[in-house]
Amino acid sequence: MPHGPKRTVRLTVLLTVLLMTGACDAAQPAPPVTQSASGPTPSTSGPDAAAPSPDASLVVGPAPADLRDVNWDDVPVPGDFCGIPGLVPVDHTGDATATSRTWGPVRVTRTKNIIYGDTDGDGRDEAVVFVGCDDNGATQNEGTAVAYAVYAHVGKNLAVLGSMTPRQKTAMYHTRLVGAEFEPGRIIVHEKWYRANDAHCCPSGDATTVWTRDGNRLEPGAPRVTS
Repeated sequence: MPHGPKRTVRLTVLLTVLLMTGACDAAQPAPPVTQSASGPTPSTSGPDAAAPSPDASLVVGPAPADLRDVNWDDVPVPGDFCGIPGLVPVDHTGDATATSRTWGPVRVTRTKNIIYGDTDGDGRDEAVVFVGCDDNGATQNEGTAVAYAVYAHVGKNLAVLGSMTPRQKTAMYHTRLVGAEFEPGRIIVHEKWYRANDAHCCPSGDATTVWTRDGNRLEPGAPRVTS
């Protein structure tokens, strides 16, 4: 039987072999993750980013070269001004029924008086359409909410840029919209607002709000009281 220094050397070799064998049976780290064959995720910013597209829910459909050729009887209206998500289809009379998140069942209306003008200088007019909603006579509350819906060319499509609502607030009744003017980069909206002693028929206050167009977005300024 070996003894002495030789036995010590053999035991050391045996321990080394056992340790190496245990290491081979131990759990191995996961292999490195390889890049997907489809390549890296496109950047959301910088020169390689995709151009933003309009919200698909606000694209009405193909647009004629001149919006004056649009058959407005077939065009839905935005419902956001009345607490209704998305677009609201209206019938040939310009009416529809819908459910508002704010007021419940409502009637949505659209007038046939269209105002045209060019804000972005591309030689093609945009269109401003008056829309309103009420409770369909349930409480005789006319004009629960009103707005000017703005339609424009977005690429080859007719799309809604937004709803311009009255900005001059009053304590009684609702401020009315009575006109709009187009200027480069903006739309000026004329409003009639109620003073404390005004009858429902006859608001006596006048105000204007400038809505600035930034790309396909509309941003309101502060209303300016003119009388």
